[in-house]
Amino acid sequence: MQFHQLMAFVKVAEHQSFSKAADSLFLSQSTVSTHINSLEKYFGQKLFDRLSKRVTLTPFGQRLYYWSKEILNIKEKAMWDLKDWTGKTVGTINIAASTVPNQYMVPALIANFIKRFPGTNFTVTQKDSLGVADILVNGEADIGMLGEVFYADKLEFIPIHEEKMVLITPANIKLDTPVSITSLLDNNFIFRKPGSGTQAFIEKVLHSSGLELSLLKVIGYFDNVQSIKQGVKEGMGFSIISEIAARDYAKSKLINTYEILEMPATRNFYIAYNKTKTLSPINLEFIKFCKPGYQEAHKI
Repeated sequence: MQFHQLMAFVKVAEHQSFSKAADSLFLSQSTVSTHINSLEKYFGQKLFDRLSKRVTLTPFGQRLYYWSKEILNIKEKAMWDLKDWTGKTVGTINIAASTVPNQYMVPALIANFIKRFPGTNFTVTQKDSLGVADILVNGEADIGMLGEVFYADKLEFIPIHEEKMVLITPANIKLDTPVSITSLLDNNFIFRKPGSGTQAFIEKVLHSSGLELSLLKVIGYFDNVQSIKQGVKEGMGFSIISEIAARDYAKSKLINTYEILEMPATRNFYIAYNKTKTLSPINLEFIKFCKPGYQEAHKI
């Protein structure tokens, strides 16, 4: 019984799929199957029932899953405790991130964290904010980064970044700033699909100002902010997105950005985790690392 076999077993149990487990471990499906077969031969017990579209743990597999998690967690705790003597940190952090954090925050955070703890490995999955929350609730990721609070009874949310929303227009459109949404009702808009933290925040702020999204001429929805920026650049219409996401196109003069009268408030991006899930030391360290002021205080 080896650590990599137990890790493969845990991933199959959590994803209920050999192929998804293989993807999460950057292994071939045949390698994962070999690990599971080796464990079944070692214990002389069947670990999974293979159903049509998913696999489920057998009663023996359920007990082994509990002890596998304990063993892998103890291994990570031991490596963390010994890091000052060995100079080595070993651990994997599974992150689920919504579009804006994944594209504009996560890469820099990971790069800086690896400089401090070079033995760390990461897997990052991109979903909309609701999808990230679903993944955390289901235990399929250790940490989430998202722009809206969902399942507050099950997930812990820590604010890590505060920013404003801005109106973006094609580069040939010139407006006086700040802009009132009521002056733009005759213009086409494109937005993120429902489930996006950005979209949820926009609708919430508009509603608090006595406006509804239905008043706007929304001609289309995209599932990522990059497509929205490109659509605005090409003249499809206007949009409202995170200032951090608009920065690169605005700096290159591909679009214009404007403050919005109805959106004086800032919004938070959060790091989140499942309240009932035991996090390894490397995960807890990464959460601390992401908190405002930590990197400045530690000169990172």
